[in-house]
Amino acid sequence: MKKHLLFIGLWTAGTLGFFSCTNEDQDEMPTATVNVKARAIAENSALEESNPEENARTIAGANIISTALSIANVSLQGSGETTTSAAIPLEQQSIVGLSIIESALPMTKAMGTVNLKQGDYTGITLQFKQDTELTETNPMYGKTLKIEGNVNNQLMSIHTDTEEMLAAVAASGAISISGDQEVFLNFDLNRLLENVDLTLAMDGNGNGTVEIEPDNLDRNRDLYLTIIGNLENALYISSE
Repeated sequence: MKKHLLFIGLWTAGTLGFFSCTNEDQDEMPTATVNVKARAIAENSALEESNPEENARTIAGANIISTALSIANVSLQGSGETTTSAAIPLEQQSIVGLSIIESALPMTKAMGTVNLKQGDYTGITLQFKQDTELTETNPMYGKTLKIEGNVNNQLMSIHTDTEEMLAAVAASGAISISGDQEVFLNFDLNRLLENVDLTLAMDGNGNGTVEIEPDNLDRNRDLYLTIIGNLENALYISSE
């Protein structure tokens, strides 16, 4: 059985409120209270040995130890007769860092609770967004994603500063909400690092840390662009 590593963090706040259609029949639809929870998932890559460190996973040739995200403007999207778009009032302002946990259980972090019309929901839209309230000394200052670990016997740091809107689709096509329940926003690190070989990353400036980031300090541009291209595919929602 594959061992899952879940990285859990605080998520930035989205805009409060609901935006619904004016169809009178829809207004009469029953409602449900949905608890939205976040979790990041990682498995040891196929054909790679289990990481000897319980608090890490081996993915794309590197040990992944911690990650952090900065997200805003999160909304659950309805489909079919449920054309409502419900903004999720998130519980925390920002992510300052995520730690690897010593557990194979599906640990989660509460994002927020929303009351919405029952029906089918196909995904969540969200924005990777820098937290402008952070100081320059904060590890997430100017960043929207940060991953740390080691590769080729060196420290490794990956970060992005993109602020694009993304869609996390439902894993099974749609989630049917017919009563109070939970919905999970999943961030899959194996998908994020698909078609990436981190053993090819260089420490181009010789500072002791292999860096994959937007300014191309270590000449790892191709790896960075592949990771950016995988961002949306790494996100999906599920009901369990």
